[in-house]
Amino acid sequence: MKSFAVIGVGRMGARHAVNLARGRVSGARLACVCDISDKAREKIAKKIPNVKAYPDYKSMAGAEKLDAVVIATPHYSHVEIAKFFLGKGVAVLTEKPVSVSVEYAQELNEAAKRSGALFGIMYNQRTNPVYARVREIVQSGGIGKLRRANITVTDWYRSQFYYDMGGWRASWSGEGGGTLINQCVHQLDVMQWILGMPEKVFARCRTVNRKIDTENDVSANLFFEDFTAVFTASAHEVPGVNMMEIAGDKGLIRAGKFKADIYILEKDEAQINSLSRRDYGNKEDKKYKKHTVRYGLFRLIRDGLLGQQRNILEDFSRRLSEGGKLLAPGEEGINALMLINAVYMSNWTGKIVDLPLDGKQYTAMLKEHADAEKEKGR
Repeated sequence: MKSFAVIGVGRMGARHAVNLARGRVSGARLACVCDISDKAREKIAKKIPNVKAYPDYKSMAGAEKLDAVVIATPHYSHVEIAKFFLGKGVAVLTEKPVSVSVEYAQELNEAAKRSGALFGIMYNQRTNPVYARVREIVQSGGIGKLRRANITVTDWYRSQFYYDMGGWRASWSGEGGGTLINQCVHQLDVMQWILGMPEKVFARCRTVNRKIDTENDVSANLFFEDFTAVFTASAHEVPGVNMMEIAGDKGLIRAGKFKADIYILEKDEAQINSLSRRDYGNKEDKKYKKHTVRYGLFRLIRDGLLGQQRNILEDFSRRLSEGGKLLAPGEEGINALMLINAVYMSNWTGKIVDLPLDGKQYTAMLKEHADAEKEKGR
């Protein structure tokens, strides 16, 4: 049984702590928690009576023999805390995003490599069986050569009340961004997990009907070698949409969070075109077979009650004990973060951004925005 600690027991960290404390993660037990907030420690003590709670992670590390830590603190602190524990050979599972800048994420990846300790990230959308099946189909060439992708994520609705809950939310200095780095990091990870990384990014960001300094509306063109993906996201739309379309020369995938419709052509588009003797192609040559992938009722109920995050904890605990590759390795956290950094940089400069981007340049630009925000007294 491996000993876990949760660092940061606010909104999401408390859920991780409860799942560990109540034996919902195989091979893992909650040894203690840590939070700098007296209020947070008092609140978690009501949910988990007699839990050991520390005000800082260094004193906790000195007092406890830990196998792993789960980091659920505000974004800017992820790298510092993770490097500290990796340096002691303790396994680290960090909440998303891995950092606010690829410069720091690269430093963390190097630290993880040096330590040899297990390093994971809470990309819980990778446990969605719909997305996993879509990835299998795309990467096996099931819909042929990719021609187009459209990802629309507008169901992360956030009210002004949400932003007012914590001073670090939707701020350059506290969160490192807005909707994109907080909520949509999941969809960007799923996108690159399925499609790979683009070569260039051009984007525009806006703030719609909220008193925040960061964005809650994004539109980005992601340029791959042979196709373009359009990513659209917002946190102000009602009702929202969460949909991914991926078109290839041999089929189409239309996927939501809970099901995907797969259309596989009997002939690929080149054959349809060459055989056509009419303006719109021959009807008999455009036939396809359709099948549907579903989330599954049992999994839907379980994940609704316990959270998809428990699945990542389960996988992390298993790999900690048995070895093998994580479903969501921490080193891969840099990919979605690079897309986020590229979107912000493109919006700030009005230019297309080449990938991989210059991490130091992005960090300097982020600091300018954070400093300007602080000058306003926010």
